Amino acid sequence: MNKITWLIFLPALLISGALKDSLVKAKKSHQAMMIYVKSDTCQFCAKMKNETLNDASVLENTSDFMFIVADKNDAETKKYLPHVRYTPTIYFISPEFKVVNTVKGYLGKDDFNLWVDDSKRKLGLKDTSNVENVTTEGVNQSDTWMYDIPSAMDYASQTGKQIMLYVDSPDSKWSRKMMESTLSDTTIKEALDNFVWVKLQKNSADIYTLGLHPKHTPTVYFMKADKSSLATAEGYFNVSDFLQWINYAKSKI
Repeated sequence: MNKITWLIFLPALLISGALKDSLVKAKKSHQAMMIYVKSDTCQFCAKMKNETLNDASVLENTSDFMFIVADKNDAETKKYLPHVRYTPTIYFISPEFKVVNTVKGYLGKDDFNLWVDDSKRKLGLKDTSNVENVTTEGVNQSDTWMYDIPSAMDYASQTGKQIMLYVDSPDSKWSRKMMESTLSDTTIKEALDNFVWVKLQKNSADIYTLGLHPKHTPTVYFMKADKSSLATAEGYFNVSDFLQWINYAKSKI
């Protein structure tokens, strides 16, 4: 969660248009932004907007942000925002066009408020929530991973992709080794390009909702968008061995 990236590098005077006008307005008024990126085929985008972003506690907690809506497929979105792989995606951005946090997938109001609080701390804004000493550390979202099954299933259905569910635990050295070595390997990333990557903790409620009961960490479940199983790989695997599992899962599609 400590990584901060630049949003755009263009001088404000060169920016014009709907999304771009909002960026300029925020910069001139020195106001932080919360940019909600949606797509028309995403059912969890509407759920996120209607249930979470319109919740009274979220509205109060985000009152210091300029709220901007962008469509994933719009030319301006592609030009002026970081690459959007999943929807919904929400960027928290400083008036200087720095992305301080990126939230991907559907989140309920309580979890989302934690991200708002963390963003406000990074931006030096006052904390209006009642949550004390809680951060999103350890739940670092990236362009690669998603962290909830419903959003992953929705995205997989939109794109015709499959799902790779990686189950780990914070105290497992083999989970860390697999993340740092095998899953970081370029060959593995290319082989899994047509999979949505999802990471959940072993004791996550989502695991049991899926009817899964992993005995070991790491455990990797390969499945279709409808949750039907393709393969299950239990334990640590090096690159060559894990490639065999990937190829086996692909053969079952």
